[in-house]
Amino acid sequence: MEWLGLVTLIGNVVIPPVFNLIKGWINGDKADSPEQTMGNLATTKPEVLPEFVKALALNRESEVKFFNRDVTGTPSLWVINLRACIRPIATIVSFGVLVASFFTKVDPLTLITCNGVIGNWLGTKIEIHQ
Repeated sequence: MEWLGLVTLIGNVVIPPVFNLIKGWINGDKADSPEQTMGNLATTKPEVLPEFVKALALNRESEVKFFNRDVTGTPSLWVINLRACIRPIATIVSFGVLVASFFTKVDPLTLITCNGVIGNWLGTKIEIHQ
């Protein structure tokens, strides 16, 4: 049963960065980003660069408005704080359970869950770039 916890930990640490790397290979540098366009405009037609930046800002503002179209207000501060601390608290508790497992008997499924939580947290912090 220990191998399952190890597989869970390693899988959650390795899979997100590898997925990001594969996504980078698929998208590649072919995708024309606003930064690349600004760089090209700065060297070829610098006089249109301010208009491009204004248009880009308006586009971003419209995307934000569309994304927040169903938001009617701001949640209470305690809700915001609670949602922000759930993942760090779960990771700290998982580390505590793993340390406690050295001194006491802990259910193997609990250890697998703790390995998954820790691995997921570490996996989202690691990025692989080309």
